[in-house]
Amino acid sequence: MKGERIMQNRETENRVQQAFSHLAPPDVLESVLSDCQARNLNEEKGTVLSMPEKQKAPKWVKWAAGAAAALVLAAGGAGYYQINHLVASTVSLDVNPSIEIKVNQKEKVLEVIPRNEDAQVITGDMDFRGSDLELTVNALIGSMLRNGYLSEIANSILVSVDSKDSAKGEALEKKLTEEINEFLKTNDFSGSVLSQTLAADSEQQKLAEDYGITLGKAQLIQEIMEKDPRHTFADLASLSINELNLLHSSDAAQPAVMEISTTGNASEKAYIGEAKAKAAALSHAGLKEDQISRYQMEFDYEHGVMVYEIEFYADGYEYGYDINAATGDIVSHERERDDDFAAWPQQGSAAANSAEYISEASAKSIALKHAGLQESSVNFIRSKIDYDDGRAVYDVEFWSGSTEYDYEIDAVSGEIIGYDYDIETYQPSASQNGSYISEASAKSIALKHAGLQESSVNFIRSKIDYDDGRAVYDVEFWSGSTEYDYEIDAVSGEIIGYDYDAEGDQPSSQGSGDIGAEKAKSIAFSHAGVSSSSVYSAKCELDYDDGRRIYEVEFKSGGYEFGYDIDASNGNILQHEKERDD
Repeated sequence: MKGERIMQNRETENRVQQAFSHLAPPDVLESVLSDCQARNLNEEKGTVLSMPEKQKAPKWVKWAAGAAAALVLAAGGAGYYQINHLVASTVSLDVNPSIEIKVNQKEKVLEVIPRNEDAQVITGDMDFRGSDLELTVNALIGSMLRNGYLSEIANSILVSVDSKDSAKGEALEKKLTEEINEFLKTNDFSGSVLSQTLAADSEQQKLAEDYGITLGKAQLIQEIMEKDPRHTFADLASLSINELNLLHSSDAAQPAVMEISTTGNASEKAYIGEAKAKAAALSHAGLKEDQISRYQMEFDYEHGVMVYEIEFYADGYEYGYDINAATGDIVSHERERDDDFAAWPQQGSAAANSAEYISEASAKSIALKHAGLQESSVNFIRSKIDYDDGRAVYDVEFWSGSTEYDYEIDAVSGEIIGYDYDIETYQPSASQNGSYISEASAKSIALKHAGLQESSVNFIRSKIDYDDGRAVYDVEFWSGSTEYDYEIDAVSGEIIGYDYDAEGDQPSSQGSGDIGAEKAKSIAFSHAGVSSSSVYSAKCELDYDDGRRIYEVEFKSGGYEFGYDIDASNGNILQHEKERDD
């Protein structure tokens, strides 16, 4: 077995060495001259025949023959140029390095284009022009192996073929896939090859250019997004092909949009493994494996990391966990009642309404105890009574550090119906443990900033609310035909945000230095990773926010609703959101 492995490694080294040695093609002129010399030698070796002297042809015959010869030469020259110098196919290789190879009809390399910095490491100073495509591909993959881009922890490569002749493109894709599979099998690991022919539109081409990736990688990302619209193009563009392969194979139950063929399995050796992730979820839930049912796991990309997305049911509840695939940390989790569970009391039944409600303080205490926290260590704690499917519940929300906790507590029994927590980017400041400013103070702060007196405004109102766990006053009022909206920090009195709109006089025309509505929509579509043809219910309005001209872009695509605020002067995305279109 050891001897076989040594032979395999030697075979790999020999193939890579052979590929590199063929990357310096002979001079084209020398090749042509040598062909001519060979032809002359062959003619000299033939039998010499004596030919009778021909009679001189009329001048018009000579002219016709010359014209015919010129036409033949012209046609032959054009054909020669088309066969040897025009791009017939483009082959893309993606691992994390992204490389494009342009070839002619003879599958000779015309140009190799590194699409990112990693690709420049792979190509180095090698000159591939005039080389056979297969030798070039072998050399590039050999370089990826030597530089560690292909290894046992990241074994996936994407091969994409874009050809003017679809039949030839498919044949070339198949040939290269078989060649690369065979090449990778001779090394210390088995590779996973994804392959596809390209059918991209101009929108996809633009996305590839904007994110500095190949058209092939852009099409694979689009395929993943079609199967799981929760993802955005911006999130996925930075991932390696091995990570994208894991996401693509996890969504295998969904119908494919494009024809992407896969051989082998994406490596999971960089991660803790499903068994450990499952054990972490069960341990946190306080359950054993024989107590759960309907268990599911798939890879996902959440909160900027690869995660094991785990779901299961137990004792009338549905559990959901996102486990960091590299570290095993719990990124987020939730538990909610399974409405199909037969043991739950029916809405409006005597059992559900026979007892008095527990106190709000008790609901808070139950939530804090479950989270393992003291009230003194949390911020922005609040609770309110609500009704969920006719059942009285307390909604309890609080922060600890940068983590937001949400609990639903049965208002009668005190049972925890559901809970979740998420790590957010907002960090509550220590100063916000203090008492709230008054509603009158919040109004006064807003009016002072707007340069108005309370006597000169109409319909003024304010209410306390919570924004990402932060207590704020929402203050709204009118002056003339202008509506003002302010968000005031309820503890410090700081103005968090404000905007104003002139009713009936909304800015609609393009101002100086304005990017325009069409450009704003294009920026939003590109960031969301959707094509304009897949968008519906699109709206774009020019507005003012914090004194800044912005385009508010809203649209729907793939079962989701998107909202963007785009700076009208420079096209920067100020904020965006994405939610399911119910």
